[in-house]
Amino acid sequence: MNFENSLKENKAKKVIPNKIRAASLIKSSKQAIETAKIIPLSNNTSKSILRELYEGLREYCEALGYLKGYKFLDHESIGYYFRDVLKEQSIYVKFDRYRKLRNGINYYGEDVNTETVKEAIIEIPKMIRELEKYWC
Repeated sequence: MNFENSLKENKAKKVIPNKIRAASLIKSSKQAIETAKIIPLSNNTSKSILRELYEGLREYCEALGYLKGYKFLDHESIGYYFRDVLKEQSIYVKFDRYRKLRNGINYYGEDVNTETVKEAIIEIPKMIRELEKYWC
């Protein structure tokens, strides 16, 4: 699969760029990540923290899409956009990893260890900082 297929299969679509919606999503993204960072990390909270971190990352990615004239209708298409359009292979790999971890938690009741969450607390904000260059 690739981003071009996502467009053909209506999993992503071209839209008029919307800076207002993008700004709103950025605000929500920052709130989600800051919330995740203040929750005390334990075996009982690790799933919630990872979900919130991923949600913040996803909202940031949605915002970037709106800024560039795309609406993503599934999470995989976001990853394909990074890989195929922005040529950000590293971001794609990391995003897809966190997408799969979040899906495992949400849909299959899987656990996530605290070490993985500690990594995410550092790595997800770093990914967002790397993506800030596309806000020009």
